[in-house]
Amino acid sequence: MKITKNFTFALAVIAATLLFQPSSTLAGGKGKSDEHGQQAKVTYTKWVTTVPFVPGLIANMEGVVGGKVGDGIFTGEVLLNVPTATGSHIVAIYHFTGPKHSFTALVNVVRTGIGLGTTAAISGIVTEGWLQGHPLEGEFTEIQCTHDGITTACYEGSLEVQRDSRD
Repeated sequence: MKITKNFTFALAVIAATLLFQPSSTLAGGKGKSDEHGQQAKVTYTKWVTTVPFVPGLIANMEGVVGGKVGDGIFTGEVLLNVPTATGSHIVAIYHFTGPKHSFTALVNVVRTGIGLGTTAAISGIVTEGWLQGHPLEGEFTEIQCTHDGITTACYEGSLEVQRDSRD
């Protein structure tokens, strides 16, 4: 029980920190590159696969990725999903696994609306792998897609990871 309480407290601290960080603080402003003019753009299409019975874990996600990581696999975990007056606030971990690069990011998602066509703004930081420590920002739009023989709600988007000339 103590581990669950500590995990929940740590998650709340991370979520609060990300919630109150404007995306320009985390990622240098939308569409702007860092002082060396470099960005690494990755694309993805993802969907929710399960809503597990694990304390602190809201949902699992899977999907496909492209862009600078190459054609690969997306996995992720939603850690927090709180309704707001205009949509929802989500904290998640995204894993991009491609043949060129792989990385994990902790992301803060502010979703506007619910249902097909709604959008979300994303800010965060790469926590492991390629470009670790670099800020990122991006977006997704809810669409309908077919995967594994079913048609369901999916989320199509992109992230831009800021980097410098040494990366």
